[in-house]
Amino acid sequence: MPLYFQSLRSSSSGNCLLVRTEKTTILLDCGLGSIRQTREVLRRNVKTIIDAILISHLHSDHISYYPLRFIADEGITLKVHRDCVEDLKLRHLRDGQLNHLKIEYYETEKFRIGDLTIEPFEIPHHPCFLTCGFAFYHDGKKLVVATDFWNYHKLYDYFIDADFIFVESNHDLQLLKRFPNPNSHYHLSNPKTASFLCDVIEKSRKRPAAVMLGHLSKERNTPQIAIKEINSVLRKNGINDTLKVLTAPPYETSDLIEI
Repeated sequence: MPLYFQSLRSSSSGNCLLVRTEKTTILLDCGLGSIRQTREVLRRNVKTIIDAILISHLHSDHISYYPLRFIADEGITLKVHRDCVEDLKLRHLRDGQLNHLKIEYYETEKFRIGDLTIEPFEIPHHPCFLTCGFAFYHDGKKLVVATDFWNYHKLYDYFIDADFIFVESNHDLQLLKRFPNPNSHYHLSNPKTASFLCDVIEKSRKRPAAVMLGHLSKERNTPQIAIKEINSVLRKNGINDTLKVLTAPPYETSDLIEI
């Protein structure tokens, strides 16, 4: 049974990812800015019932008030880390308009939605925002998604032996010098992402079929720079060009990946 992945949006302006099987459809984050954009993006690209939307953290490019209104009106279950539920309510549910929002919580233990097994894991991001990545398991396949982190040394076990990896490659160091941003400290640079991927592949018994780079900064990175830097480091570490490295379009949907 296949496992599918698609990036619907991935940038510092908005993030929404799709993971599905033939029976189960999950969105990871829904930071689409407006009710109109949320409605258009989801209705154009998601042709099945959405079983749940998982929220990695509460930054506005991952979830905000207007997508929450759409989610509430559609009756979709929102799953948030247990330690973020009260913060979500304080930020967005004070006016009473979202009292019908269906909220469930997860913790860093495996759980199931339909025929998907999901393993959340904490990743280091901004100190005020608890942030999670996710490993998805289905029919012997493993898909791992993590963006918005700056240190990877305790995360290897979640990525080892993945069949597909979606990982942040936020900024190019030279462009960061030209366009400084203190928040870049909380994100992975291209060289760090490359080093992390090399370590994961070295520790794995098998290589992922593909890697997709996401959450690229508009001002401090480009798809061409990111792929060039990643592939250069991979080659220097003896990893040949058979590893497919892709980038997620920032304002469009990616191709649907079958794993």
